[in-house]
Amino acid sequence: MKTYDLNDRTTNGAEIEMVELGDESYEVTEGSLTNVSDAIRSVPSFVSPAHYDDYETIDWIRDTILARRQKAMYKRDGGGKGCFGKFKMLLYKSQGWLLLFLIAVAIACIASILNVSVEYMVDTRLGYCTTGFFLSRKLCCRLSESDVLFDTCDAWHNWAKIVHLETNEIVAYIVNWFFYVVISIIYAGLSAFMVKNLIRWAAGSGIPEVKVILGGFVIKMFNSWQSLIVKVTCLILSAASGLNLGKEGPMIHVASATAEVISSLFPKYALNEVKKREILAAASGVGITVAFGAPLGGVLISLEELSYYFPHHIMLSALFCSTIAASVLQLLNPFHNGKLIIYQVHYFHSWLNIEWIPFIFIGIFMGFLGALFIKLNIRWSKFRRTSRMKLFPITYVMVMAGITAFLSWCNVYLRSYSSDFLAGMFSQCEGGDITPLCDPERTWTTVSDLFIAGTVRFLLTVFTFGLAVPSGLFIPGFAIGATFGRVVGIISAWAYNNIPESYAFETCKNHAECIDPSVYAIIGAACFLTGATRATFSIIVIILEATGDLNYLLPVTIAVLVSKFVGDLFSKEGIYEEIILMNEYPFLNNRVHYNFRKTAKDIMVSRHLSIIELQGNTYGSLMAFMNSNNHTGWPVVTSKEEMSLIGYITRSELRQALAFAGAHRVVQDNTNCYFSPEIPSSENRPYIDLVPWMDATPIQVVPNTPLNNVFDMFTRMGMRYVLVANRGTIVGIVTKKDILQYIHVEYHAKGIEPEDHDEEEHSPVPSHDVSEPSSF
Repeated sequence: MKTYDLNDRTTNGAEIEMVELGDESYEVTEGSLTNVSDAIRSVPSFVSPAHYDDYETIDWIRDTILARRQKAMYKRDGGGKGCFGKFKMLLYKSQGWLLLFLIAVAIACIASILNVSVEYMVDTRLGYCTTGFFLSRKLCCRLSESDVLFDTCDAWHNWAKIVHLETNEIVAYIVNWFFYVVISIIYAGLSAFMVKNLIRWAAGSGIPEVKVILGGFVIKMFNSWQSLIVKVTCLILSAASGLNLGKEGPMIHVASATAEVISSLFPKYALNEVKKREILAAASGVGITVAFGAPLGGVLISLEELSYYFPHHIMLSALFCSTIAASVLQLLNPFHNGKLIIYQVHYFHSWLNIEWIPFIFIGIFMGFLGALFIKLNIRWSKFRRTSRMKLFPITYVMVMAGITAFLSWCNVYLRSYSSDFLAGMFSQCEGGDITPLCDPERTWTTVSDLFIAGTVRFLLTVFTFGLAVPSGLFIPGFAIGATFGRVVGIISAWAYNNIPESYAFETCKNHAECIDPSVYAIIGAACFLTGATRATFSIIVIILEATGDLNYLLPVTIAVLVSKFVGDLFSKEGIYEEIILMNEYPFLNNRVHYNFRKTAKDIMVSRHLSIIELQGNTYGSLMAFMNSNNHTGWPVVTSKEEMSLIGYITRSELRQALAFAGAHRVVQDNTNCYFSPEIPSSENRPYIDLVPWMDATPIQVVPNTPLNNVFDMFTRMGMRYVLVANRGTIVGIVTKKDILQYIHVEYHAKGIEPEDHDEEEHSPVPSHDVSEPSSF
């Protein structure tokens, strides 16, 4: 418990009471008539943290100042003096590194449990191991990455053999098919049931919500310990069900929730939303690190795709956290290969100049396919939300699981788990290899099977991504791209085998295998995910770290850039940004350029502006005002007639100040409250001085300030509001909600791409009634 003497001058044996605000308690004394005023002035707003309501945006500037003042106060009161004081200060500064270490270890342990559980439960749809019931098919038969798609062993019994119906081949096929479908439906149904009835935030990948939270939005239950437990449990079930989704994307949510749960043990981070977001930004990308064994990829995905605010010290923290997590993951060895690399490949020759043609073709095709995926998935998601399907989320999940399992059984490339499928796609063909992927006698059969598998997987992903279960896009996206990429590679290899004397293949004369289809699979995997998410360098690093070979860095990079440019021709936003727009989250994308031609006065709220007057306020009137008003803050003005700006006070500040004052028994509903240091000389009874809790210098702009400048203030400074004043007289206010509403009306609702739109002059957007609840 922290104790503050709120009246250290004139206690005179006064009675002490306790005030509880959030996680801290404060002692206040009741003494002379001015003790209320003294108490409020003795504990200014930076002593206690701001308490934000659910679905509210944090005040970046206030919390940053709060963190600096808390550090200075700690150094002044408890550290920095003598050896012991310096040691205490060292411990204070080391909290962040200790917290990151604990987070990294916890995420690596969770990822290991999840990987082992999913690998085992996926194979239970096919049968079980007689030499060890809890062994997966891969461990039971000691299969390599390239054999896991096709091979089995005597120790592995399928369901037809388990129920003694294996004698007839047709009956055995139907029995295995039946168990495969039924078990898939059961797993998917259990996952959807838990999400619907326990924590709805466990659904989806969680990446859009993580982006919004890192941008300053508050969703209290999203990163709770309850959400973490349900997310991990349902993720195991949904991944094991065979639905065309991945567990790697949701690992970002798992990492974020783990970071917040552990950081709640450290008051320095638990009580400051900006410091907490620094930890979340550093830790969220670790989900990708442990999913793909990609430490640098985890850092870069946080920088490129997740974080709103990512200065140098956060990058160092993210690298530290990813490195520790990767080290622990390799020690635990969940991939059963003793390595951090999950799709190991080795290339002993470079590419041919002629191969640039199929490489570029893959980039173009995957960019188009990624953009098509975004359009189809978003339209289908909107349809589900507006139709009767939204009333039966569990049923829809089970139906999709049944359809997926039914179709997947007919194609060996769909039947296996996506991660095992990727291992097969990335595997190289060695001399004498006669598996379906490498047998030259089955080239066109393999091409047709892969093309059908890629098309079906693409359509299933369109209808599956966004279901009411944990669902990611990374592995399905890689699988779709790898399938079509391998098709192009097999066709290219066939061309070489049939016309090896061609001038185009002259440099191949000294190599037995000149064109490797697995390279095309890797390029296709990276390109499709880039087309769907618009991420570039993070995807390149992730795919190269996952395969462990840098020989084809240049072709992968160029093909990814081509995919990015092609995708941008259709839309500037990736799938996660589109989901944010569809869900109407208050997220200002600081990576998008808008060519506004409006000014602050065109979108500001001016009519029915909610204000607090300088005079005539009492404890009771302010409490009633807060209870009847849903805004998160109010300008303080001289009077409604003059509207001269005095300052701005937020709801959280006013609430805390009145809570402190209310602890005094002498405070009544008619106790006067002042927002000015000039207290009337006639005041001879207790009063409340709210000046320390008010921002006397709020950010202001003039009415003619270009909207581009206002937008930059919100995105770069993390503003929640900007006051519009003309020579000291307030004429309106611009909130984050107003900016978002204007962008939606002028851009998204009209389907206009930001960088392609040069606004023309037209009538200003009507100001909305600020009596509506604000989310800024």
